[in-house]
This record gives sequence, C-alpha cells and structure tokens, in this order.
Amino acid sequence: MIDTGLRWFAAMLCVAGLTHIGAVLLAPGHSRDLAFTGVDTTAADGKLVRVDDGNTVADLDPAFLNAICRFDADTGPMRLSGAMPGTYWSIAAMSDDGRILATLSREDLRSAHIDLLVGRTAALDAARQSAGIDSIETMSLPVDTGFVLVRLFAGDLDGRGRAETALSGLECRPALVD
Repeated sequence: MIDTGLRWFAAMLCVAGLTHIGAVLLAPGHSRDLAFTGVDTTAADGKLVRVDDGNTVADLDPAFLNAICRFDADTGPMRLSGAMPGTYWSIAAMSDDGRILATLSREDLRSAHIDLLVGRTAALDAARQSAGIDSIETMSLPVDTGFVLVRLFAGDLDGRGRAETALSGLECRPALVD
C-alpha cells in the first residue's frame, strides 16, 4: 500500500513539475499582450494616452512615464511631434498583439525635438508628398493597425517634472490633418 501511494505521489509531482515548467516557459510569450493592448485610446484627440496603474494590469517600471497612441491605415499615417526631455526616452511601434515592430531612442535621433511619421511605406510616401514634408523621421511598418509606445525616463523628482511636461506637449495625430 505504501509503495502504491508513493508511486502516485511521485507521479503527481512529475505532472505538477512539468505543468509548472510549461507555464513558466509559455508565460513571457503571452504577457506582452496584457501590457498596452487593452488601453482605451478612443478619447485621445491629438494627445497621447498615458498608461499607468489605472488603465493597465501590467506591472510597469515606476521610473518611466508611458503613453500610447494608435495608428490605423483607415486614417493614414500617424504623426508624433513635440519637444522631448533631455533624459532618456524611447519610442516603439507595436502591433495590436504587442509585438515590437520598430524602435527609436534618444541616441538614434540626437535632437530635442521629434517629428515622426508612422505607418506603411506607401502611405508614408503619399503623406510626405501631399503635405510637402521632405525631411521627417519615419517608421515604416508591416501592419495596418497598432500603436506607438512612448517611454520617458522620470527617475527622480526633477526628471519626473520634465518628463510630464514633455509628455503633455507631445502631439499624436493623423499626418494629413493640420
């Protein structure tokens, strides 16, 4: 009897261990879907939507301010413009399922002001020609819809004030709307 009970216990431990290992290995692939994809951006009119504990279940790094802006092929390329803080910042274009498609950071641009077009290549070219925009940074993407994630470093109290000021001054709007 003890031998049978011991075998069952060992078998249950093996099954539980394999289940645990499978869950741990699969979790990172699904967790990215939860961070920014559920944030409601419908109320954003020319502004980024701030992402914090109030509108996401993700455990975000408190040293950064995060904001997102949706882009959609129906409205054409999206234009992100404004003054960036002197601290570290990054911009990532992401698909609706949370995959990172393109990135840009302070080191890539080396400017305090950003003017960026995000969308498909053909749509970007058409927007540049119709708006008369020649020298503008672009992110050419392989998807029609998604969002742009802006992350600003705000580690200390002074940095947080600069980052919040920069975030409030950024505009995110369809490229062909003035």
